[in-house]
Formats: sequence, structure tokens, C-alpha cells
Amino acid sequence: MDPHTRTAHEAALLAQILHHGQTDKAGKDYFEGHLRTVGGLGADWKEQTVGYLHDAAEDTPHTVTDIIGMLKARCPGLSPKEWDELTEALCLLNSHTASSRTEYIERFGGHRLAIRVKLNDLCHNMNPDRIARPTEKDRARAERYRKEYDRLTEMLDALERGEEN
Repeated sequence: MDPHTRTAHEAALLAQILHHGQTDKAGKDYFEGHLRTVGGLGADWKEQTVGYLHDAAEDTPHTVTDIIGMLKARCPGLSPKEWDELTEALCLLNSHTASSRTEYIERFGGHRLAIRVKLNDLCHNMNPDRIARPTEKDRARAERYRKEYDRLTEMLDALERGEEN
């Protein structure tokens, strides 16, 4: 197995361990109900790796540094530049380090990997079929996610055009 494919595979295994016993908003196993989907939506090994681990620093007692260290121990074959990109994306995806939801979304500007993973996350979170009986709170959250999705799509489009956003 090449080092990139192995990294995505090991990230999935690590996410299963880190989120063991957690459930998503629909009451399903967190890995099976959410992380497998977000990781699986990744277009390449980086998006898959970050997709599997995107909630680990928020929802477990581990920091991004801890998580990257655990993954490095399992997958020593990446370059320093690749590790830096994965680390930066995971740091950006940790909403606990932002003072507001607006700041959280706006700080993604310029980071293609983090934007793509967050779009995959939001896409899955907005799926109306995820929750059997959505409440008004669920509908309001989905509407907020839709606005964030639109903003991130604008950022990604600007990056693809080579513009600053």
C-alpha cells in the first residue's frame, strides 16, 4: 500500500478508536454515521484523511498535535510539507479555537483542503434524511449550515479562479 493510501486508511482506523462510544445527532455510531461519510466524500487521500479526523480535536480530549502524532506513528512515510498541510487543515477545522461561527468560517479562506473537507462535512450535516424527526432547532441549524456552505463555495470558487477572497 502506498504511503498516501495507507495514511487515509490509518486515519479512518484512528477516528474509529478516538470516537469509540460516541453517537451522532441521529443516534448512530459517530464513525459509521458521520465520519465514514465525510472521509468517503474526499476526492483524494488528503481530503479523506482530514475528513475522517476533522472532529477529533473538538470531540475528544486530544489536540491536533496529539492526533497528528498518533497518525505519524502509524504512517511515517509522508513529507514534512504533507504533514504541515494536514495539520493546518485540522487546526482550521477545530471550531473550538474560534471566537464565533463567522470567524470560524472566514478563516478557511485560502486553504483549499480545509474548505473541501468542511464542504463535505456540511453536505452530510445538511442531509435531511439523517434525522428521523427533525425539530425546529435541527431546521435552524441546517439553514445556518446552508449559508456557511454557500460562503465556503464562494471561497473555493475564488481560489480556483486564482483570486483572493
